[in-house]
This record gives sequence, structure tokens and C-alpha cells, in this order.
Amino acid sequence: MILPVPSSSTKKRRPALSSDALAPTVLYSAEAEKAVLGCMMAQPNEVINDATETLSKADFFVPAHQEIFDALRELYNSAQAIDVMTVHQYLTDRKLAEAVGSPGILGELLVGFATHLNVGSYIRIVKDKSLLRCLQTACSSIVQEIADQPEAVSTVLDHAESEIFKVTNMGLTNSTQTAKDEIRAAIELIENFQKNKNRLKGIGTGFKKLDELTTGWQPGDMVVLAARPGQGKTALALTFARRALEQRYDEATDAWKKPGYGVGIFSLEMTNAQLMLRMLAATCSESLQRIRQGQLDEHALQKLRLGAGDMEEWPLYLDDSSFLTINQLRGKARRMKQRGNIDLLIIDYLQLLRSESAQAKDNRQNEVAEISRGIKALAKELKIPIIILAQLNRKSEEAKAEPALHNLRESGAIEQDADMVLLLHRVEQEKDADGNDRPHDAIMPYILNIAKQRNGPTDRVDILFQAQYTRFDDPLRHETRT
Repeated sequence: MILPVPSSSTKKRRPALSSDALAPTVLYSAEAEKAVLGCMMAQPNEVINDATETLSKADFFVPAHQEIFDALRELYNSAQAIDVMTVHQYLTDRKLAEAVGSPGILGELLVGFATHLNVGSYIRIVKDKSLLRCLQTACSSIVQEIADQPEAVSTVLDHAESEIFKVTNMGLTNSTQTAKDEIRAAIELIENFQKNKNRLKGIGTGFKKLDELTTGWQPGDMVVLAARPGQGKTALALTFARRALEQRYDEATDAWKKPGYGVGIFSLEMTNAQLMLRMLAATCSESLQRIRQGQLDEHALQKLRLGAGDMEEWPLYLDDSSFLTINQLRGKARRMKQRGNIDLLIIDYLQLLRSESAQAKDNRQNEVAEISRGIKALAKELKIPIIILAQLNRKSEEAKAEPALHNLRESGAIEQDADMVLLLHRVEQEKDADGNDRPHDAIMPYILNIAKQRNGPTDRVDILFQAQYTRFDDPLRHETRT
């Protein structure tokens, strides 16, 4: 870091980093910064862990204070003694002492120290001022974006929301971690895996073999569920949603609880009412066709009413907006996460999304690639798994072969960005051996091919489709019920 030096136009020397020289309109509190540093120097064992957990070097506005904070943190982490002499020597060795004003400024910090009992309040003030400065910078960036791209309203809005969201997250966590912290966390994770080796690590899929192969849906993952039109993508996605919504494991009580995980669904093709009809029929094992035709007896109606009562408690959030751009979807998803605290997001489906960027104009492959990158970035940003449905091209049907990764329609970027790709297809044709249509209540065998998994094996999973309920079932579950 290059620190400012005193002006050569005056003979009288001023401290190079004096807070008096800084613009009074800038958002900072030199007094709170001094109070935090004084507490860290006077009571390092009681204060430094709390201070470094919340604050970073960049949270201090006065450059001298930044370097002193960095010195105190490094000395503490290396188990060295902390006092005026050791801190001054640390700064001297790095040729920072003169610019910082050491040792005089260090003595001032200790002289001003009263008690460390209020250090939490001092830390909060420093952090709040830092957040306001970051917000100020974000707003300036947004204003500049408006000036640069006045015609790209959707892009500017997404940029604005993203910048504000980043500042919001700064107030919650510090994203920069040391290798020491991360390796300890990794060991704890391994030990937790051993302790809970028979317990699912992510959100359950509802299919035993799929859970074994994937350990469930993982935070930050982009999962692509692809198939040809009419093969049951939406029905399988709703099955995944139902399994997540029904119950969740609570570590505090070591028990399964109802309702389950929060789920958000963006349906660009079907209405919310259509989705809920499907989910109600699947949950209550009632024929969707009979429901639509009004051919239910009182017993079936009562079963649906009871099922609807249970579903009212589900933490399910639906959005059936059509013609969404990727920027609009990301904005809606952020609000869904903030308001509903969703744990899983499902998007039906990728090829119906649009992009308004100049790079995507008149080039569908670039547009799909941009949408795919946006979904992956959203999964990481929200720290939740996102299942996005996608269509396959016709080549697999023409070759009468199982679909493969290269059949993903319109862009290879989908395969590249996805953490997992699931390819769904029917094992048998819809007509029976005599050429007759299958009955509407037929149970059809399907294969779910894990064609890509970034953090696990690839394999094929057998599943069953119950046409009358528009529901997929695990063969093991189905055998148990029958």
C-alpha cells in the first residue's frame, strides 16, 4: 500500500496520516477507530478475536489506523507480545513507522484507553461507518451506470440491486478468510460427515439412490434437469419440491420436522394455479384428470381438502411471471430469499428466459450462455441450490438413443456452468405392444441419468412415473406402498 506523504510546500512537518487532514464530509469516526485500536493494544486476549471477526483492515478509514490494525492482527496471530515497542518494531520493519506516526500515535492510543467493556459498541460504530462509505461508493457506481447506459434499464436495475445487496451482505459476514480458518472448517466438516455418515448432507431429492449418489441438493449448486418436451420435466421438478417441502431435519432436536425446507418456484410456462393443482393431485394421490373433469366423489373431495390444509403450511413461494429477463429473475429471487428465506429454487425453464445485454443481441447462443452464467452466479450469491429445467434438442430422438450432454439445446455453456446435469427420458414408448395407447393411470419406467456431477459420480437412476397423479416415485417407495 502507498501511504500519503506530507506536502513539501511547507517547512512545518505535519503527521502524514493525521485524521485532521481528511475531508470532514467523509463518513468515518476517528474516535471510534482509536477506541477499538486502544482496546486491542491494552487487552489483546479479550478484544482482538472479536474485533477481527467483525472488522477488516478496509473498515478503518484513517490509513494509519488501517496499518496499526493489520499489525495488531498479525502479531496476535503469530503469538507475539503486543505493546508499543513490538507494534512500533513491526511497523519499522515494514518501513511504515514514519508514515503512520509511530511510536507517538501508539502512545496516544494507550493513553486514551479507558475500558474494553464497551469495545463492542466501538466496533459497531466503525463497521457502520464503513458500510455507509461502501453504500456511498455503490450509489456513485449506480449513477455512473445510469449515465453510461440510459437505454438498458433492466441491466442498470440488476446492477443497482446487486451492488446494494453486496453492501447488505458486508454487514452480515466477512467473505475474506485465511487458509488457517478454512482448513479448520474443512476438518470439522469431515468429522461431521463421519459423525453423521448415515444422514443426508443436503436437501433430500426424494429418491434413495439419487440421494446416495449426490448427498442431496447442495447450497450454491446449479442443477440442470433436461429432457425433450413432454417427457415430464415439470412433474419431476415438482416431485423434488414436494419432497423438500414435506419435512426437514432439525439438528438441534435430532429429529425430522414439518413443514420442510423453503422452496421458491419460477414458472414461465404454467400458471401458479396449474402448478398447485398438480401438486395437490400428487400429494393426495388423486387423478388429475378426474379433478379437471369434476368427477370426484365426496371421499375424494374430503381427502383433497385435508391435503390442501397441510399444504397451506408449506413454505412455498410461486411466481408465474412470463417473459422474464435474467436480470428481472435475479432481482425477484433475491427478494424471495430475503422475505421467505428459501432453501431451494426451481426455474421452469431456461430457454424461456431472455437477456437484454448488447452482447446477447441477435445471438441466441450468447444469450443462453449469459443466462446460464447468471443462474450459476445467483446460486452462489444466495447460497442455495437452484434447479433449472432445460430442453434437449431433437438429435437424441432422431438417433433413437439416450440423451447425452451434447444434446443440451442452444449452448454448451449450460453444461460448463452446471454443477450437475440430470437427463430424463422414458424407457418405453407411450404405446403398448399392440399399438394401443397406454391407459392414463399407467406406471411408466424412466431413467434419470446423472450425466455430470462436479463433486460426485455419474450414474443412472431408475424412477417411476405415475401418469394419473403426474408424480414421479422411487421404485423402492412404490414397492413399499403396494
